[in-house]
Amino acid sequence: MEDTREVSAELHRLAESEPLQPVDSAQALARGRRGRRRRTFIGAGGAVAGVAAVALAVTVLPNLTSAGRQPSVAGQSQAQNSDFSAVPGVPRGEAGADQRVSYDEAQRRCSLRNPDEKRPLEKHAGTYRTGRMAMYKVANGERFNRCIVPGGDKPSAELVAAAAKDPVPTSVAGKLRNCSVLSWVDLTKWQVVASDQSKDRGTGVVVAVSPSGTKVVDCDLSANKRPLAELDRTTAFTTLTKLGGDDPTLEPAAKAKRANMYAGAGGSGACTAGVCKGYGMTAWGRVASTTATTVQVHLGKARPYVVPVGQGGWFALVYRTTASHKQGTYPKIQAYDKNGKVVQTFS
Repeated sequence: MEDTREVSAELHRLAESEPLQPVDSAQALARGRRGRRRRTFIGAGGAVAGVAAVALAVTVLPNLTSAGRQPSVAGQSQAQNSDFSAVPGVPRGEAGADQRVSYDEAQRRCSLRNPDEKRPLEKHAGTYRTGRMAMYKVANGERFNRCIVPGGDKPSAELVAAAAKDPVPTSVAGKLRNCSVLSWVDLTKWQVVASDQSKDRGTGVVVAVSPSGTKVVDCDLSANKRPLAELDRTTAFTTLTKLGGDDPTLEPAAKAKRANMYAGAGGSGACTAGVCKGYGMTAWGRVASTTATTVQVHLGKARPYVVPVGQGGWFALVYRTTASHKQGTYPKIQAYDKNGKVVQTFS
């Protein structure tokens, strides 16, 4: 998951900082993967109340439920939502989310989703996971394309059209609708536990927990139409009861009910003489500490950006600053309690 997010971030950074230069797609993909090896995005955090924040829209959602509290499972037994139809050979609803499948099965499902795409998926070690991004093989000079390996709920044409009309909605129902369209998993009964969005960037991040409380989804929404913007619209599911080394957790074999989790990607604007102008990123995660109240982003002399830690420890952030910073420096993300004490550092 982090590999594709880092590749996406690198490709966008190249497009924005070198807009007049042609991009060698294969080279850009390789650079993105090398960048992932140089930097890891792990952690979860919080911030001191009252610290000035960058003027982005933060959504604090009511009635947030911790995954550990086992919210109602009524969604598992309800009648199937008429806005979705079955995908052959794939279980419906929550059961179809975060399945580990073979390359051949991922290819089969992506062929159902993208029947006009004739290229094969890129192969990688291990299994593929439903609701996560896979890239198609691309030759030098070809356009990029990706497939979010679908779950068992194909959205109706009406639902797809509604999501396209309002790509970064403000309502909870709208967020879950759009994330369902991306993942082909009916998320309409899932519980949104964290959300943040930026009107300036046309970007939003949604974190939602399944009716059983055992699965979580990170959903990235975007209204951008620039080249490669499709990579900004994606989902990634995680099974909380089976956290492993390919999940965004600080403890790969975490046994705790509330493990520290973090995933994020971003990049700076153009850099001249060792100084870079601006920075943007999206991230989500979970703070293990039950005393954490906020997450804070620091970068150079830019004003800190603060988001709340919701019930269950979940948070989401969309960060953007136009301030300059030294080339080679990256945001510092930390969690704070109500007294201003750092309880977790992530990056």
